[in-house]
Amino acid sequence: MRYLAGAALLALSGFAACGGDDGAAAPHGTVDAGTEGGVDAAADADAAPGCGTAGPTLSAGTELAFDDGTPHADIRHQTAAVTIDGTEYKLAEAPLWEAVRFELAHPAKVLGFRVQWANVDAAAAPDMKLEAGLYGDFGYNGFDFWAPDPLWTGTRCVSDMTDGQWLDYALPEPVVIDEPGLVYVAHHALTPTDPVFYYDDSAADNCDAFDSCRSAFNLPEVPGYYNGTSFPFQRDFLVRLVVEYTDDVKPADKLFQEVPTETGDHVSWADYDGDGFDDALVSGKLLKNDGGTFTDVTQSAGLAGVSATGGVFGDYDNDGCLDLFLFSESPANGDTLMRSKCDGTFEDVTAASKITDLQSYEDCGDAANVHAPSAAAAWLDLDADGYLDLYVANFICWSKETYYVDTVFHNEKDGTFSEWTGTHGFSSNKAPSRGAAPADADGDGDIDLFVNAYRLRPNYFFVNDGSGNVTESGQTTGLAGVATQAGVVVYFGHTIGAAWGDLDNDGDFDLIAANLAHPRFFNFSDKTQVLINDGSGHFTDKAGTWEKPVSAAGLRYQETHSVPALADFDQDGVLDMVITAIYDGRPTDFYWGKGDGTFELDAYHAGITTKNGWGVATADYDNDGDEDVFATKLFRNDAPGKGHWLQVRVNGNVSANRAAIGASVLVEGGGKKWLRQVQGGTGKGGQDSLTLHFGLGAVTSVDTITITFPGGKQVKFSGPIAVDQRLWLAEDGSQKSGMSPP
Repeated sequence: MRYLAGAALLALSGFAACGGDDGAAAPHGTVDAGTEGGVDAAADADAAPGCGTAGPTLSAGTELAFDDGTPHADIRHQTAAVTIDGTEYKLAEAPLWEAVRFELAHPAKVLGFRVQWANVDAAAAPDMKLEAGLYGDFGYNGFDFWAPDPLWTGTRCVSDMTDGQWLDYALPEPVVIDEPGLVYVAHHALTPTDPVFYYDDSAADNCDAFDSCRSAFNLPEVPGYYNGTSFPFQRDFLVRLVVEYTDDVKPADKLFQEVPTETGDHVSWADYDGDGFDDALVSGKLLKNDGGTFTDVTQSAGLAGVSATGGVFGDYDNDGCLDLFLFSESPANGDTLMRSKCDGTFEDVTAASKITDLQSYEDCGDAANVHAPSAAAAWLDLDADGYLDLYVANFICWSKETYYVDTVFHNEKDGTFSEWTGTHGFSSNKAPSRGAAPADADGDGDIDLFVNAYRLRPNYFFVNDGSGNVTESGQTTGLAGVATQAGVVVYFGHTIGAAWGDLDNDGDFDLIAANLAHPRFFNFSDKTQVLINDGSGHFTDKAGTWEKPVSAAGLRYQETHSVPALADFDQDGVLDMVITAIYDGRPTDFYWGKGDGTFELDAYHAGITTKNGWGVATADYDNDGDEDVFATKLFRNDAPGKGHWLQVRVNGNVSANRAAIGASVLVEGGGKKWLRQVQGGTGKGGQDSLTLHFGLGAVTSVDTITITFPGGKQVKFSGPIAVDQRLWLAEDGSQKSGMSPP
């Protein structure tokens, strides 16, 4: 893992011990969670004003600790230096912060912390302040904290301290942490003579793994970086946190329960064998759903030997059976089109279809690397001719950090495709594309396309005129990202995944764009956006400017948000969100939607335990009426429902594509409305179920269901329509009720 480009990380094996005059560690005694070493409460009471704002003795609680209890040395008595952008910063002299992070397992009250201080002048005035504080997280990377707005700061006095003994900081009132996560104990040392934390001798080999290093230091005066730069520290500072846990939900009582099955970074759902249960494609493996349990049928279905990162389902030949496009992110492996034989097996028709990802414009360092590395793909009917076309998002040659051109394939209705790349308004420029998400964003009946880009490049948004001709409109509609001018260069974001959904139930599609944004570039990097549609296909970011590590939309700042998925998990009539985060140790966040484009974090009760997550997609895999979620692992939804539900599966059997991909479905009842779409691809090369789920809240009967097929044709089904059922609705107006297909 790279922490800072151009920075020389510390070789901590060269750190020497210090403490006494001979370099030996100071004496140390074991301290219980509820005791205080070397503190005289009476002396503290007589301290000068402003010294001793923390209580002298911590109440009994749970002590969280990483250090070995033995003071070894401090950072001010070392010769180590860090070079950043050509400037050397000596740790013995530079202004710095020291911090220890603690990951709370449950909601808690923070009662206080204890510290062993070093670098304290024996001649210091008795009322000199020893200041430290409790700080919130800043990006969940394990070493950046939010210094501008402490949760609490306080002081003890030098007269209270005994070298080599713990000094308690009891908070006057506990700090309540409702949503578990990271908190930090930190202090700021401005001058070389300011007190600093002791550290122990338990050095980690390196800090690559999230849990290897829990201590950190920050150089706040490094220019060009937001709040300076932070580094993980290979030894543990002698700092401990004391908490009282206030909630202890057992794993078996969490809202989502893990289901043992294959794991993977990319997932797409579809009922490929037509038995009424959604099957899953997980990182190129096909898992057949046998009534709620899964069997790996990759080999028997004819997919053995195909090297694939992921894939998307769609009926490109309109024979009523779902075909499968498999893409590979490796430049050494090609993409593959698998045609369904309508018997549960597939055949490779890539060559016959004329779909190819072979390219000659980019040399990626190996003779075998002749393919464009495909990060995602999506089916969509660009020209509303009733046949699915294909967009392939191509990514990056990592060894050279060069990009590829996305490819567009038009369905010629005879089993072959012609290439539209660079024509009909599509780009022929190289770009680091990571996903493709079609939707009728402007409500005019044709299918538009959002393409999310990485590496500070703008996202594309192709607005369709109905005939398949598109206009790239990312910046004019608000979907390109936030432009930041730096000299002659304009930076945007690192968008990894995206998801369409009607977040405010106003009858149009809004968009979540998940962005990676490093804390040191917080001031100009795009954070995750909540893009609200004004009804005409123009968008405003509800997340706001992120003045703090919590957005105006209620999202907490994670450095490495990757892929969002939207579904109404509690059936209250409002879309909720699961959003993964990449890199070791980064948790998956779960949010309840509020119906106005804002969210409330509830990852603790949700129990989606995925860390370092990529693709995420939703489906009702067990046909119990609620939406389950696959986020690296499969999680069954056991959340108590707050209302009624309706599921709709659409079939195009007149002029639309048979899978009805791209169709929008509007359900109305009880004075409310809910909008969903049949996806051809989403996120980062994933796909939610083709069976649409609507949470209805207290509504007990549906008045109308209106389906808008690609091209604008509408078919309306009038009620009263019963709730708590699955409906199979066809373009010709026919319908069927039940979990099994007609």
